[in-house]
This record gives sequence, structure tokens and C-alpha cells, in this order.
Amino acid sequence: MSLPSSATPAPSDASPTSPPRAAADGVGEYVAAPRWLPSPYVLLAGLLWAVLSAAAWQVPMCCEAGLNAAVVERLRASLLHPTFPMTDLPAVASAHYSPYAVLQGLGARASGLSGQTVLALSAAVNLALLLTGIGRLARVLTPNRWVPVLALIPLALIHWADPGRWSAPSTFAVAVTLHLWAWTGRAVTRVPRPVSGRLPGRSPRWAEAAGIGALLGLVLLVHPPTAFGAALGVVALIAVVQRTRIRPTVRRWALAALCAAAVAAVWPYYNGLTAEQAPSSAGATSRPATGGAPVTGEPYTWATAHIPPGEVVLTDSRPAMYALAGHGAYVLAEGLPDAGLPAAERRARGRAVAEYLKAATPQEERDRITGRYGVRWVLLTRFQKLPGDASVLAYSPRTGEVLARVPER
Repeated sequence: MSLPSSATPAPSDASPTSPPRAAADGVGEYVAAPRWLPSPYVLLAGLLWAVLSAAAWQVPMCCEAGLNAAVVERLRASLLHPTFPMTDLPAVASAHYSPYAVLQGLGARASGLSGQTVLALSAAVNLALLLTGIGRLARVLTPNRWVPVLALIPLALIHWADPGRWSAPSTFAVAVTLHLWAWTGRAVTRVPRPVSGRLPGRSPRWAEAAGIGALLGLVLLVHPPTAFGAALGVVALIAVVQRTRIRPTVRRWALAALCAAAVAAVWPYYNGLTAEQAPSSAGATSRPATGGAPVTGEPYTWATAHIPPGEVVLTDSRPAMYALAGHGAYVLAEGLPDAGLPAAERRARGRAVAEYLKAATPQEERDRITGRYGVRWVLLTRFQKLPGDASVLAYSPRTGEVLARVPER
């Protein structure tokens, strides 16, 4: 007896995992998503990248942005022997000149672009690295494709909250760390054929261990606080995921640690293992030291239009310091001095600025200060007295600050 047509077995080429085929009459038809269609994360991350990359061009040269642009300007002027970012003295063991900054300097020298422009372009690259790093790490940790999408929400809020204070080096370091963790996770979870009934797992190859260590050394040179967290993450991945013999694992990860230390130690601009880190300018006050209206976001283009790159400006307004340095000028004394600058020199310059700005200081003493340090410009708040020999060139209607030129001594 033959089976009814409705009970005819499925064709032999069908499999339980094959997607349902469309019915002839269209009833119950199922259409699988095309393979070329991007994932939700790729679509949303791409949109976020475009928006934040465009916003980077509007960031004023204040705080971290001004300092980072100043670093690029010094490397553009002299790649091998730059000065300190804000002070016209040869930089000795300045931790600002990391591999990330040198790469930016090379780009600026090759293209002729300003530090501010290179900074905006670098923001797009940093965001691309960060977003791809989130995606790679999420794929290592979970098959759920919506997990990385959730990470975009705090990322967007953090970037948008105060773009002027966002640190480009730390963003780059975090992005590299995410890729480092993804690489480590894949290295310790790639499953070989089971041997002797042991749990599947593997030690990283020697080349993988060396590469992971070198990448950790790069993070240490760019942003040491991030490197500490990066190292903890690598150790956590090894401890939780690694399932193989102890000896080969220890030897290979010891090589990774050795490579990280070697990369940090041989960097020619400073020793990444011993260099003292300067405090972040993100915590700097947004008011001039003498008081006055907040000037956060003040572009200072009204002043930088008159000051040629490489000339020295005397001011005690921290926002002005970062903006002027970001456009290529120097300041006599910076608000957050570079840790590589000798303490005696920092104190002497700070005292000189304070003495010059005192209303009771004789003109002869002011002339001595400008002559000693090569000061050609002064930028004063509306509460400070204009020296008798200074010529006003520009002022800010918004803050009342004044730019004046002093005679060469």
C-alpha cells in the first residue's frame, strides 16, 4: 500500500540544518536573511563612527586636544630632536613622544598638515580601531551579536559629553587593548585535536606570544595606566580560558612579558619602564589662574592669527596655554608642566610669569624677564594690567582677554 502524497518523505538532499524552502503556493514561506547584509553592530558602529569623526573637526584646541596638537607640531618641526610640547627647551625623556605621537608626526611632516588637522584625522582612525576592537572581542566572548551593540551606548555618551577633554592617546591605547584581548582570547581557545583525553586547549605559538607581548609594550609606551588594565585582562583570559599543560604555557607567556618589557625599554625617546608621567590636562581648571569668566571652548583664533609658530607667549591662563601650543606657539610656563622638565626650571619659569604680571613690578624687571626667555607676546586676562611698552593687537569680546606684543630685548 502506497503512502498518501502528504506523507511522502522529504527529498534525500534535505538536512535538519537546512533553512526551510519556500512553499509553492507561498503559504508559510520563509526568507532567510541575505549573507551580504551587515550585522546590526556593523551598521550602528558605522553610523557612530561617521558622526563622531565629523564632530572631531569641531573640537577646540583646549585641554588634551591642545596638548596633543602641540606634540604633533613639535615632531613636525623636528622628528628626532623635538622640544617639549609647550616649552621651548629640548625634550629630554618626555613621555609625550610615544610611538603613537611619532606616527602622527610622520604623517604631519609627509603631508604638511597642521597638528590640529592631523588630530582630527587621527580621531577617525582611533574610533575605527576602537569599534573594530569591540566587535572582535565580543565575538571571542559570546556568539550573541547584540552584545557589542550595547557597548555603543556608553561609548557614544562618553565621546559626546566633552569632546575637548577626550584624550587621543588613551583612546588609541584602549583600542589596541581590545584587539590585544581578542588576539589573546583566540590564541588560548583555538582547539586542536584532543590528545590523551585531556581537555581541549592550546598554548599560544611562540610568534603569537611575542606579538602579544610587543603589542602590550606599545600600550605601555602610549598610555601606562591603560597598559596596567591591559595586562590584567590578558592574565584573566589566560587564567579562565587556557586549558593545556602548564610548562609550555608558562614559557610562552614569559616570552610575551619579556617582549613587552623590551619594547618599552628600547624606545629611543624615553624609557617606558621608568619614565615619569605628566598629569593629565583633562583635570585642569577651565578658568584663568587669576579668576574671571569661564573660557572652556574658547578657540583663541583671534590670538593665534597673530602669533607665528615657535614664538614665546607669557600668560597664566591655562586654556590659552593649550590653545596657543596647539597652534604651534610656546608658553613661558605651562599650567601642568611636563614631568621631564627639571623642577628647578619649572619653578623659575613659574616665578617669572607671576612676577611679570604683578602690577607693582618695575618695567626694568619685566624687560629682564622678556629678554631672558625670549618672550615676544603677552596674553592677559581682563583683570591684569597691560605693561607700558606693550602694543595691543587683538582682544576677545567674549572673555575680555587681550593679546599684546612686547619689544624684542
